[in-house]
Amino acid sequence: MKFMKNILFLGCFALLLAACQNASTTSNTKGKNLDDILSDISDKYAVLSVTSDTKDVNVEVEDSEDANKVQLDIKRQLKENGIKAYKVNVHERNIKQLEKENRWLKIENEALSHLKENEQYKDVTYKMTEVTLNQPVTVAIVTPTTKSDEGAQEYSEKIKREINTFLQTKEIKKQSKGDSYKIVIYNQDDQVIN
Repeated sequence: MKFMKNILFLGCFALLLAACQNASTTSNTKGKNLDDILSDISDKYAVLSVTSDTKDVNVEVEDSEDANKVQLDIKRQLKENGIKAYKVNVHERNIKQLEKENRWLKIENEALSHLKENEQYKDVTYKMTEVTLNQPVTVAIVTPTTKSDEGAQEYSEKIKREINTFLQTKEIKKQSKGDSYKIVIYNQDDQVIN
């Protein structure tokens, strides 16, 4: 009988210790850190990107979201969790604009890869340009030529024709979704050749 009481006592004691340890763990995890807060925000809203450093939190949301509401939510959660060191910036992005930017970034990368398959164009690069929703996309190619190079104009025309032919392929036309574009060729000094 005494043996049973001891086992019962040890069992109850073990349960009590486990309950105390669980309560201790729960109280330690009550406060959220910055990553938890930003993950929560990403779950609640249509977040496109989140970046942070030691001073700033930058969040981009779809234009269907209210940037002020998202910013207030982040600030509230930071305050509730005793996190004070951050400036919070929330910006709305037009989702159609973003889709067009991403579409053309991919197309430009493919066009450059296509060019570089030809040894004659291996040193050609492209220049990032602003893609806007209602304007033609500028496909900017940078050549290793200079203004004084004799064949620079002819070389740029060949590149322009090659890029245009590539952009007119059935696959690329499907990717571009009918977006208009123009091709601009630059020399290594960032001057337009054509």
